[in-house]
Amino acid sequence: MIGRPFLLAGLGILLLTSCGLLQPGSPKICPRVSLLNEAAKMTEYQAGPGRDLIDVLYEARVHDVNWACKYADNRLRIEAKIDLIAQRGPASKGDNAQVPFFVAIVDKDQNIIAKEEFDSEIEFRDGRRRAGVREEVEQIIFLKKGEVGADYEIIVGLQISEQQLKQNRGKRF
Repeated sequence: MIGRPFLLAGLGILLLTSCGLLQPGSPKICPRVSLLNEAAKMTEYQAGPGRDLIDVLYEARVHDVNWACKYADNRLRIEAKIDLIAQRGPASKGDNAQVPFFVAIVDKDQNIIAKEEFDSEIEFRDGRRRAGVREEVEQIIFLKKGEVGADYEIIVGLQISEQQLKQNRGKRF
């Protein structure tokens, strides 16, 4: 009976070692991935001066962001899954919404070292008012000697206009 606790403790140590928690060297930490709150939603209006509810083509937002990272030599690969949702507005005549979004890499000094813009087409099938899509994006960071993933941050948001930014901040435009 005395050998059983030692066997369980030995199995626990073996599991921790296989996960890399007790191995020498620094832990491999992923960069933080953040949603830029001021760019998490957007309202797209039809052309012209109107900015009432009846002028809305669609509203879109980032619903969720999930990520994982993998180290390989001096490279860090970040795989992000970005869920976008759109809702058709009263002025919409089409069956889809073109939703622009971005993924940026920021260093520890808050400098944007890379930014890539994407366009996502969200299709309103079968006359539905709401629809969504999952976009999968991969970013690679080339690490300098001594750098780790925690030295960087990945920022995700919708690529919005100045007017949309003011609207998201609650200001009149």
